Amino acid sequence: MKIGEKVRLVGIPDGLEDQPDFPTKSTFEKCVGRELVIAGFNDIGMVDIGIEFVTGSVGETIWVERNFLELIPK
Repeated sequence: MKIGEKVRLVGIPDGLEDQPDFPTKSTFEKCVGRELVIAGFNDIGMVDIGIEFVTGSVGETIWVERNFLELIPK
């Protein structure tokens, strides 16, 4: 997986919960099955995915483990 490649979120991590100030679980659920673009990676291999077109919030991202993503062939 590389920055700029398209992936599909195929599941969500266990233990996610919605908080009053940020609906984490609901946000992930809205992204499942959608084509998303890799924005970056952190030092432990988590993938940064831009989701502003899903939530309508400019610059919003989620961080997720690679095993929850499926690479979409070009």
